[in-house]
Amino acid sequence: MKILHICAVEFTVKYLLLPQINYFLSHNLSVEIACSPGQEVEELQKLGYKIQPIPIERRIAPVSNLISIYQLTKLIRQNQYDLVHVHTPIASVLGRIAAKLAGAKRIVYTAHGFYFHDDMPAKQYRFYHSVERFAGVLTDVILTQSREDLATSEKTGLCEPQKLRYLGNGVNVERFHRSNLVRDRQQQLRQELNLPEAAFPIIATTGRITAEKGYLELIQALAKLCSQFPNVHLLVIGGQLSSERDTFQSQLNHFLQQQNLERCVTFTGLRSDTPELLGLADVFTLPSYREGLPRSILEAMAMELPVVATDIRGCREAVVNRETGLIVPPRNSDKLADALSKVLADSEMRETFGKAGRQRVKSEYDERFVFQRLAECYRELGILP
Repeated sequence: MKILHICAVEFTVKYLLLPQINYFLSHNLSVEIACSPGQEVEELQKLGYKIQPIPIERRIAPVSNLISIYQLTKLIRQNQYDLVHVHTPIASVLGRIAAKLAGAKRIVYTAHGFYFHDDMPAKQYRFYHSVERFAGVLTDVILTQSREDLATSEKTGLCEPQKLRYLGNGVNVERFHRSNLVRDRQQQLRQELNLPEAAFPIIATTGRITAEKGYLELIQALAKLCSQFPNVHLLVIGGQLSSERDTFQSQLNHFLQQQNLERCVTFTGLRSDTPELLGLADVFTLPSYREGLPRSILEAMAMELPVVATDIRGCREAVVNRETGLIVPPRNSDKLADALSKVLADSEMRETFGKAGRQRVKSEYDERFVFQRLAECYRELGILP
């Protein structure tokens, strides 16, 4: 059986999809990927992954979107895939249109977080919901990573109820485990990152450098924390993709200069040693405006870090308020600073939240649960015996 995964950028392949791709490769399925070309695509190809480089914009751009549909249709028709599995907002719509035009027998969509959300103006919400509803007609199964997205789909009539499944999200709980940390390596990592020796406490966040991740509010909160914690440091694990809709990195750097906080922040860029980087932190935060079910939070909880996150879809599902972390309103730097201050000032709270978070990930968000649910979906569609 041949499966084609479609997404917009290589980041999604490398950091989100590889675990499940490897799982099905180990079950003797043929798995290929179509996404925009890039350096990491070439690296993955050298490792043996079959990737078809097809440019796919991450925004509505009629001409380039039509070209992507044409190229994807041609690819699917030529290779006669048994299943086309699409991901990410724009790529999922273009991919489903192409798959239907090419006569694909089975089409599956993983919603990593619908683009429409509660914080969006009503007119925009209706537009993006309508797009998803149209694409739902072309889809055999829609998998949601958050239970809230599943409930929203049912409530708003996004598609026929029998098409909906809960997939969830998960992490490798063996890889993300504090027992794997080596003291000498952790010290070496601090030196490599040029972290000040006195840096404590360390706040970590993981994600693309874009406005919707709440970085502006996080920096404002950091400024407020400096009086209480003079050596506080922010560790930003991630970078800005070339396909991002904004140029937020330069704006963020300018704001840091204005606030004289440059010495308090370290940007690591995109990294593959996330567990070790999280091992340097005392608390994790994700002040995002929009998420599906953020893997970054699950990784932090697996590493026994208390989490401060915003009261949005996905975050409030992963984090149990006052049990594994604290939930705060989005776009509110004062509330974010207050919550971070409470956690950082109380080592017993940090330990209690951290241990509870680890236990929650093991019981609810082990990636093996995701593999099992996905395998059952593929089995229903006749892809697995």
